[in-house]
Amino acid sequence: MRYTNEYKEQARAKLVDAGGRHAKKHGFINSGMADLAEAAGVTTGSLYKHFNSKSDLFVAMITAELKRTADMYGAVDAADPVAVSRALADYLSTSHVQRPDKGCPLPSLTPEIGRADDAAKQAFEEGVKTIHVKVAALTGNSDIAWAVMAQNVGAVMLARALRSEAMQRELLSAVCHAGEQLLSIDTRPQEK
Repeated sequence: MRYTNEYKEQARAKLVDAGGRHAKKHGFINSGMADLAEAAGVTTGSLYKHFNSKSDLFVAMITAELKRTADMYGAVDAADPVAVSRALADYLSTSHVQRPDKGCPLPSLTPEIGRADDAAKQAFEEGVKTIHVKVAALTGNSDIAWAVMAQNVGAVMLARALRSEAMQRELLSAVCHAGEQLLSIDTRPQEK
Protein backbone atom coordinates (compact mmCIF):
# COMPACT_ATOMS: atom_id res chain seq x y z
CA MET A 1 0.00 0.00 0.00
CA ARG A 2 1.34 3.42 -0.97
CA TYR A 3 0.96 6.23 1.54
CA THR A 4 0.32 9.79 0.47
CA ASN A 5 2.87 12.51 1.22
CA GLU A 6 0.35 14.07 3.59
CA TYR A 7 0.05 10.82 5.55
CA LYS A 8 3.84 10.50 5.71
CA GLU A 9 4.19 14.07 7.00
CA GLN A 10 1.52 13.46 9.65
CA ALA A 11 3.25 10.24 10.73
CA ARG A 12 6.60 12.04 10.91
CA ALA A 13 5.06 14.87 12.97
CA LYS A 14 3.56 12.31 15.36
CA LEU A 15 6.97 10.68 15.82
CA VAL A 16 8.63 14.03 16.45
CA ASP A 17 5.94 15.12 18.90
CA ALA A 18 5.90 11.87 20.89
CA GLY A 19 9.69 11.64 20.82
CA GLY A 20 9.97 15.23 22.02
CA ARG A 21 7.64 14.61 24.96
CA HIS A 22 9.56 11.47 25.87
CA ALA A 23 12.96 13.16 25.57
CA LYS A 24 11.90 16.15 27.69
CA LYS A 25 10.78 13.79 30.45
CA HIS A 26 13.42 11.05 30.28
CA GLY A 27 16.33 12.65 28.42
CA PHE A 28 17.26 12.11 24.81
CA ILE A 29 20.76 10.69 25.18
CA ASN A 30 19.57 7.99 27.60
CA SER A 31 16.61 7.08 25.39
CA GLY A 32 17.19 4.49 22.72
CA MET A 33 15.40 4.42 19.41
CA ALA A 34 13.21 1.63 20.82
CA ASP A 35 12.12 3.93 23.69
CA LEU A 36 11.36 6.78 21.30
CA ALA A 37 9.46 4.46 18.95
CA GLU A 38 7.45 3.02 21.84
CA ALA A 39 6.55 6.55 22.99
CA ALA A 40 5.05 7.14 19.54
CA GLY A 41 3.36 3.74 19.45
CA VAL A 42 5.37 2.52 16.44
CA THR A 43 8.18 0.12 15.73
CA THR A 44 11.83 1.13 15.57
CA GLY A 45 11.73 0.33 11.87
CA SER A 46 9.03 2.97 11.42
CA LEU A 47 11.34 5.55 12.95
CA TYR A 48 14.08 4.65 10.50
CA LYS A 49 11.65 5.08 7.60
CA HIS A 50 11.43 8.75 8.56
CA PHE A 51 14.88 9.46 10.04
CA ASN A 52 18.30 8.25 8.94
CA SER A 53 19.67 8.30 12.47
CA LYS A 54 18.93 9.16 16.06
CA SER A 55 20.74 12.45 15.43
CA ASP A 56 18.34 13.31 12.58
CA LEU A 57 15.40 12.65 14.89
CA PHE A 58 16.98 14.86 17.57
CA VAL A 59 17.34 17.76 15.12
CA ALA A 60 13.70 17.39 14.06
CA MET A 61 12.58 17.29 17.70
CA ILE A 62 14.65 20.36 18.64
CA THR A 63 13.23 22.30 15.70
CA ALA A 64 9.62 21.36 16.48
CA GLU A 65 9.86 21.87 20.24
CA LEU A 66 11.53 25.28 19.97
CA LYS A 67 8.98 26.37 17.36
CA ARG A 68 6.22 25.46 19.79
CA THR A 69 7.81 27.63 22.47
CA ALA A 70 8.34 30.53 20.03
CA ASP A 71 4.71 30.26 18.90
CA MET A 72 3.55 30.35 22.53
CA TYR A 73 5.43 33.61 23.14
CA GLY A 74 4.34 34.97 19.77
CA ALA A 75 0.69 34.52 20.78
CA VAL A 76 1.07 36.81 23.81
CA ASP A 77 -0.15 40.38 23.29
CA ALA A 78 2.84 42.61 24.08
CA ALA A 79 0.51 45.56 24.70
CA ASP A 80 -1.25 43.68 27.51
CA PRO A 81 0.93 43.67 30.66
CA VAL A 82 -1.40 41.18 32.35
CA ALA A 83 -0.98 38.73 29.47
CA VAL A 84 2.81 39.18 29.56
CA SER A 85 2.82 38.64 33.32
CA ARG A 86 0.61 35.55 32.94
CA ALA A 87 3.02 34.09 30.35
CA LEU A 88 5.90 34.65 32.77
CA ALA A 89 3.98 33.07 35.65
CA ASP A 90 2.89 30.10 33.51
CA TYR A 91 6.50 29.39 32.56
CA LEU A 92 7.57 29.67 36.19
CA SER A 93 4.85 27.36 37.51
CA THR A 94 5.14 24.16 39.49
CA SER A 95 3.09 22.54 36.74
CA HIS A 96 5.86 23.32 34.24
CA VAL A 97 8.43 21.99 36.70
CA GLN A 98 6.54 18.78 37.36
CA ARG A 99 5.50 18.10 33.74
CA PRO A 100 8.60 18.52 31.58
CA ASP A 101 6.96 16.51 28.80
CA LYS A 102 4.31 19.25 28.41
CA GLY A 103 6.65 22.23 28.68
CA CYS A 104 9.47 24.11 27.07
CA PRO A 105 12.41 22.01 25.88
CA LEU A 106 15.05 24.49 27.04
CA PRO A 107 15.22 23.41 30.70
CA SER A 108 15.12 19.73 29.75
CA LEU A 109 17.25 19.40 26.65
CA THR A 110 19.76 22.28 26.67
CA PRO A 111 22.48 20.35 28.55
CA GLU A 112 22.15 17.45 26.09
CA ILE A 113 22.22 19.76 23.09
CA GLY A 114 25.44 21.23 24.44
CA ARG A 115 27.00 17.78 23.98
CA ALA A 116 25.31 17.05 20.65
CA ASP A 117 26.61 17.33 17.09
CA ASP A 118 26.76 20.52 15.05
CA ALA A 119 23.44 19.85 13.31
CA ALA A 120 21.63 19.73 16.65
CA LYS A 121 23.42 22.85 17.87
CA GLN A 122 22.54 24.67 14.64
CA ALA A 123 18.85 23.75 14.98
CA PHE A 124 18.98 24.84 18.61
CA GLU A 125 20.62 28.17 17.80
CA GLU A 126 18.07 28.97 15.12
CA GLY A 127 15.19 28.05 17.43
CA VAL A 128 16.57 30.05 20.34
CA LYS A 129 17.05 33.09 18.09
CA THR A 130 13.39 32.84 17.08
CA ILE A 131 12.28 32.56 20.71
CA HIS A 132 14.47 35.56 21.55
CA VAL A 133 12.80 37.65 18.85
CA LYS A 134 9.37 36.79 20.30
CA VAL A 135 10.43 37.50 23.89
CA ALA A 136 12.14 40.75 22.83
CA ALA A 137 8.83 41.82 21.29
CA LEU A 138 7.26 41.34 24.73
CA THR A 139 10.04 43.06 26.68
CA GLY A 140 10.82 45.80 24.20
CA ASN A 141 14.52 45.20 24.79
CA SER A 142 16.89 42.55 23.42
CA ASP A 143 19.09 42.42 26.53
CA ILE A 144 16.13 42.10 28.87
CA ALA A 145 14.75 39.33 26.65
CA TRP A 146 17.99 37.36 27.02
CA ALA A 147 18.00 37.96 30.78
CA VAL A 148 14.38 36.85 31.20
CA MET A 149 14.96 33.77 29.06
CA ALA A 150 18.07 32.77 31.02
CA GLN A 151 16.40 33.42 34.37
CA ASN A 152 13.31 31.42 33.48
CA VAL A 153 15.14 28.44 32.01
CA GLY A 154 17.61 28.37 34.90
CA ALA A 155 14.84 28.63 37.48
CA VAL A 156 12.91 25.70 36.01
CA MET A 157 16.11 23.62 35.81
CA LEU A 158 16.96 24.39 39.45
CA ALA A 159 13.40 23.79 40.63
CA ARG A 160 13.33 20.39 38.95
CA ALA A 161 16.39 19.38 40.94
CA LEU A 162 14.84 20.41 44.26
CA ARG A 163 13.07 17.75 46.29
CA SER A 164 10.81 20.08 48.26
CA GLU A 165 7.81 21.53 46.45
CA ALA A 166 7.78 24.41 48.95
CA MET A 167 11.34 25.31 47.98
CA GLN A 168 10.43 24.97 44.30
CA ARG A 169 7.59 27.45 44.80
CA GLU A 170 9.86 29.85 46.70
CA LEU A 171 12.43 29.80 43.90
CA LEU A 172 9.85 30.18 41.13
CA SER A 173 8.08 33.01 42.93
CA ALA A 174 11.35 34.90 43.48
CA VAL A 175 12.36 34.55 39.83
CA CYS A 176 8.88 35.53 38.66
CA HIS A 177 9.07 38.66 40.83
CA ALA A 178 12.55 39.47 39.47
CA GLY A 179 11.24 38.97 35.92
CA GLU A 180 8.34 41.30 36.56
CA GLN A 181 10.81 43.90 37.83
CA LEU A 182 12.88 43.50 34.69
CA LEU A 183 9.74 43.93 32.63
CA SER A 184 8.48 46.73 34.90
CA ILE A 185 5.28 44.79 35.50
CA ASP A 186 3.66 44.97 38.89
CA THR A 187 0.45 42.98 39.08
CA ARG A 188 0.36 42.82 42.89
CA PRO A 189 -2.29 44.88 44.69
CA GLN A 190 -0.87 48.20 45.86
CA GLU A 191 -0.84 48.84 49.61
CA LYS A 192 -2.55 51.99 50.78
